[in-house]
Amino acid sequence: MHNEHASLHRVLAGRRVFMSEKKNFVSVLRVWLLAGLVGVLASACSLLGFAAWMASHHCSGSVAVPLAAAAVGFGSFCSGWVTAFCKRERGLFCGIAQGLWFAALLFVLALPSGVFMESAAWMRFAAVILCGSLGGFLGVRSHPKKHLG
Repeated sequence: MHNEHASLHRVLAGRRVFMSEKKNFVSVLRVWLLAGLVGVLASACSLLGFAAWMASHHCSGSVAVPLAAAAVGFGSFCSGWVTAFCKRERGLFCGIAQGLWFAALLFVLALPSGVFMESAAWMRFAAVILCGSLGGFLGVRSHPKKHLG
């Protein structure tokens, strides 16, 4: 009834909806890129807010490292949440994947300074992955429930 390149996409209201594999790949890629952009913007806004707070409170530079890790963790959380919310399935996988992406970015940014060899850096990487997985878990669970009445 349908060509061999079509795959069952999802079942809606008891009827089957088919979507070509190419369109499915493009839509998945679009969700992942959107979520990554949201995460990067959330991290950037958090960093700006933390920098303004540090400047207004005359904080020392030692406060910057945990605040930067918190900002990247927040971006990872938002990215995992958006991915899982849009995909509506496999939230933990989506969140872990986005968390790994943010941890990889953090790792690449830490390469020039050599900080990645410290145990505290590995804890930050783990925290970023955990934030992404938590965001993915909550993103799947935050869909509005349909009430039958």
